[in-house]
Amino acid sequence: MDSRDDTNDTEPSANDAEEDLPTEVPEDSVLYNGDEDDENDADDSGDDSGNDSSISRRAALGVLGVGGVAGAGALAFGGVLGGGSGADDGSDDPDSSTATSGDEGSDDEDAGGEATEGPDPAVSFDNQAFQGNGVNVSATTPGEYALLVTYGADGDSVVAGTADATDLDDEGVAVRFQNDGGVPGTHTAHLLEGDAGGYEGGDALTAETIGNVAVADTAFVSGEGDDAETEVGFADQALGSGSGVEMEFTTPDGHFVILTYDRDGVPVVAGADDVSDLDGETRVVDVVDRDGVPGEHTAHVLANADGSQFYVPGDALSDATADVVTASATATVSGADNPEASVSFEDQALEEGTVTLTATAPAKHFVLVTYRSGDDRIVAGAEDVSGLDGESITFDLPDDGGVGGLHTAYIISEDGGSKRYAAGDVASQSTIGAAKVASTATVSE
Repeated sequence: MDSRDDTNDTEPSANDAEEDLPTEVPEDSVLYNGDEDDENDADDSGDDSGNDSSISRRAALGVLGVGGVAGAGALAFGGVLGGGSGADDGSDDPDSSTATSGDEGSDDEDAGGEATEGPDPAVSFDNQAFQGNGVNVSATTPGEYALLVTYGADGDSVVAGTADATDLDDEGVAVRFQNDGGVPGTHTAHLLEGDAGGYEGGDALTAETIGNVAVADTAFVSGEGDDAETEVGFADQALGSGSGVEMEFTTPDGHFVILTYDRDGVPVVAGADDVSDLDGETRVVDVVDRDGVPGEHTAHVLANADGSQFYVPGDALSDATADVVTASATATVSGADNPEASVSFEDQALEEGTVTLTATAPAKHFVLVTYRSGDDRIVAGAEDVSGLDGESITFDLPDDGGVGGLHTAYIISEDGGSKRYAAGDVASQSTIGAAKVASTATVSE
C-alpha cells in the first residue's frame, strides 16, 4: 500500500454501535407524492459497526442482495475507518516535530556550508494477519521518528502499539501491540517525528498529535491464524437475465464485495453482495447502477470489520475504502438484451429547476433522484415513470442542495419498500435497497 499523508482519522469508527437493517421490504409502500411524512428515517442511515458485524448492516435488501443487497433490491455497504481526536492530554512534545530557531544548521549556512537533506519520510502498511503480538510496517525516515499504530473506537484513534523508527531506509519495523482491541479491523500506521510522546496501548491520539503526523498508511489486520489474503475471479461477460454478473470467491467469514466502474477517474458503486466464508464458490452480484455498461468493472473484496462508511449504487468509492481492499479483479461487462427496467441520466445543468432523463419501466414504478450528504441520501425530486419504454421525461428537483455534485436516479416499484417522501427527506435504506436500476450524473447550476 502506498503511503499517504492525508489521514486524520475523522471518518466513522470501526467500533461504532452496530445497527441491524431490515431483512424484508415493507409491504405497505406508496409512491412518492411530495407529501411530508412523520416517519423518522434516522435509524436507516446506519453507522459503522464493530468487528463482529454482519453484512446486513451495510445493506437494504432488494434487487442488489445482502450487504448492500439481497434478493430483490439494492444496497448500502461499507468503506473505511474512522477515528477522530481525543482531548489533549499534554502528552505531545511540540519540540519533537518543530525545528527551533537558531539551530546548528542555520550557523552552517551562514558559514557558507550546504545543508544535506535526507529522504522524505514514508510508510507502507499492508493488509496482514495479526502475528501473535503485533504487525509489520515498512518505513523510511531521515532522523528520529516513531511509529504509532491505531484503530478507530468511539470517534477516537486508539493506540494499539508503538515502535522506534529512527534512520530507516525502506526497512521493516515490528510494532508490538499492547492493545489488540481493534483486531480484526482496520488499523493506521502514523509516522511521527521525534519519539512516541509517551503514548501507550489504549491511549487516544490528541488532535495536536494527529496534526503533527508526517505520513500515514492504513491496512486491515485480520485475526491471528486467519488468512489475510482473499481471492476473487471475475471474467469478461454479459449481464445475465437477472442483470447480474458471476464471480468466484474464496474468503474467510465476514466479507463482502463492492462492484465499481470508472467515471472520469472516480470508481462509482454499481452493486454489491455478501461473500462470507466461501471456498472457490460462484456468486451472482446484481448490477444496479449500469452507467458503466458496457465497460470495465472492478470487484473489490472487503471485510465487514473494515470500519467503513455506507455505500449505495452511484456513490463514489473513497480512497480510504480502496486502501483496505483485500482482493480485487477487473473484467469487461456488456449489456443485457431487453432489460425490464432501465434509466439513463446524463450530466446536465438545471433548467428552470428541472432535470431530464430517459427511462424504461413496467407499471407502478417511479424514479427517485437523490444526492449524498454524509451517510444519507437526500431526496431532490421524484416522478412517476410507469409504463415508459425508452422515453424522456422532465421533472422538478425542488431540493437543489446537491446541485454542483453527483445525483443518482433510482427506478423503484411502488411495492418496493418506499414510503412517502418530500424533497429534502432522507431516503431510507429499504427504499434505496429496492431500486431495480440506477444511473448517476452531475447536476450543475
